[in-house]
Amino acid sequence: MKLFRMLALSVMSGLVSMPGWAADNQLSSLLEVELAYAPKAAGWQKQEIIWRPEWVTRFNSGARLTLLGEVRFDAKDELDPGRPEQPFRARLTKKGFPDDHAELELREFYLDHYVGDAFLRIGKQQIVWGQADGLRVLDVLNPLSYREFILPDIEHRRIPLWSALTEIPLANWTAQVVWIPDATVTESTLPGATYSLIPDPFAGRGRMEVDRPDSLAQSDLGLKLSTFQQGWDLSLNFLYHTVDDPLIQFDTAEQKIQAEYNRSHLFGGTASKPFGDLTFRSELGLETKKRSLDPITGNIQNTAVGSYVIGLDYSGFSDWFISTQFFQKYRFSAGDGEERSKEQVTLLIRRSAMNNALVLEALGIYDIDNRDSLIQLEAEYLISTNLVIRTGADLFLGNREGTFGRFHKESRLIAGFTLSF
Repeated sequence: MKLFRMLALSVMSGLVSMPGWAADNQLSSLLEVELAYAPKAAGWQKQEIIWRPEWVTRFNSGARLTLLGEVRFDAKDELDPGRPEQPFRARLTKKGFPDDHAELELREFYLDHYVGDAFLRIGKQQIVWGQADGLRVLDVLNPLSYREFILPDIEHRRIPLWSALTEIPLANWTAQVVWIPDATVTESTLPGATYSLIPDPFAGRGRMEVDRPDSLAQSDLGLKLSTFQQGWDLSLNFLYHTVDDPLIQFDTAEQKIQAEYNRSHLFGGTASKPFGDLTFRSELGLETKKRSLDPITGNIQNTAVGSYVIGLDYSGFSDWFISTQFFQKYRFSAGDGEERSKEQVTLLIRRSAMNNALVLEALGIYDIDNRDSLIQLEAEYLISTNLVIRTGADLFLGNREGTFGRFHKESRLIAGFTLSF
């Protein structure tokens, strides 16, 4: 990992240190203020200010250097309390915490360049695969942060990783090769936080132990072949990687919560095509190995897992957009206390009005097995070209033990604004 970082930084600093190469510098920023209040919990979840600066330098050689930062101040400090140790992140991907309420993060820092017909991007970045909207089948190259569960937009939930990507044209196909030496995994907030997904049988007296893979030595490697044929947007995908979702075990003698990970091969593909006002989307993936703990026997199960998404988008009504998806995950073997399959349905309805100045949106995700759901409502109004105000609600409904229902007390009302400059 150190070798990779040194190489990336030497290339980037070499370009930056040669003023004659720089053709253009652009600096822009987003300032976001957002409040969230949970009526059932009778308290504020967050009162935060986020500054997202972006610096782009374009060189006469055609290269482009991009830096995106994030500075967050949360007056409440309920979502990820204190200064967390960040056991899920590799050293060079960790945030900085000046105090309990503030955090600093280098979100992205990468160099784009063409070498002949081949495109190259190297640095800290997000790499997105797949056609699904918010449901992960192939979009697993970057782990997620669950600081606010799945409520923020996914681009803000993905954890950018130090990685390299190249795209090479091959006749009617494009080959994308990905190397990710950064061993950061999906990040759940620790027990005691608002949206923690990790059970704590030790009532706060236990300690967390995360057995992450080694950076560089256990790199992820991926290949995507994509093409456009007779109106179909198609891809074939392969990834050798660490499965980011851990196997959680408890050591009662030492009061430890242990998170362990395994390596796996992911095979999959996507297909999408518009038919007039209707667009069909599909995504399929097969994970060759996923570990889980049988809740009845306590035995560790190793199984292949298949998953797919089928989606339909409709834009035939003026100023309306409607999208629905069906998701299923299937375990090819399961213990007595484990479910073989999991199904979810999503529905998104978006309405634009007042010459697109006002946008109303409703998103629903329903878990068929647990009979619980998440409903997100939002209204955005464009006051000027650089100022947007918003209000909305995130509602957790249904089975109190389910994926969404467990957070029923955290249903919240939100309000805020975004200023760009």
